[in-house]
Amino acid sequence: MQQTKGLALEVRLSAYIDGEIGEAEKSELDTLLARDDDARALLERLKAGSTFGNRAFEDFLHDPVPLALVRQIKQGPGITPRFERVATANLPKRHLRIWPRLAAAAVALLFLGGMAGFILGSSVNTADPAPETTERPWIDEVAEYHGIYSRQKKHLVEVPAAQANEIESWLSSSVGVAFNIPDLTREGLTFEGARLLVANGKPVAQLVYRGRESEIFAICFLKNGSGGKPDQFSETIRGDLSLVSWQKGDASFVVIGPSSDAGLQDLARTVAAAI
Repeated sequence: MQQTKGLALEVRLSAYIDGEIGEAEKSELDTLLARDDDARALLERLKAGSTFGNRAFEDFLHDPVPLALVRQIKQGPGITPRFERVATANLPKRHLRIWPRLAAAAVALLFLGGMAGFILGSSVNTADPAPETTERPWIDEVAEYHGIYSRQKKHLVEVPAAQANEIESWLSSSVGVAFNIPDLTREGLTFEGARLLVANGKPVAQLVYRGRESEIFAICFLKNGSGGKPDQFSETIRGDLSLVSWQKGDASFVVIGPSSDAGLQDLARTVAAAI
């Protein structure tokens, strides 16, 4: 437990929020907060700053890694698999916790006009973050589905590849998009079957394939999706997955595979021509 007596009030309250002070100090601060409106207001600002800082740092950790860097790490000689994660993932927990507290201190300093305490040497915009939109990109949702279903052993698909005709009629009527199941054996992929997913409240078809090394690929599509311009292929990274999306007619498509696969764009073009 920390001993914060004699330090600035914002420092003491910061430790109070973290639960890093002893019972005697906690009781003393509880008494202060019960009778002092300014202290309570400062506590609320520190809590708000901590929440904002946590959210900002979480967003930073989840920023997509450039494709070229991902593939260089995964395919480059002499690099062991344990270095595949972003460097910040290996930081000690006590270092990761500094960021939310710095954000909280910055908010307090901005409101208190330069009081003694955490001297950050930089200003923070205290405007409330813009409200998040309720609708997420559909490919983000199917990427999450893929991350779950691709680990299934006995239940990888709903309908197996042996029922290909049923899959085409079932998904065409469910999704509203006519299609053919692409034969990707020349690309080293074996068709395993299909699933019906939901993204942004819309039905999404998922065709599942297995690679030569048992890696799982998928083709997903929905009607009137948020795809790009016709014949324009866009590739993005979501964790250890790569997604190549495009628009065709009134449907949006995406091919999902391992982010280390440098040929995913070529695969997507083959799928676009065959589906």
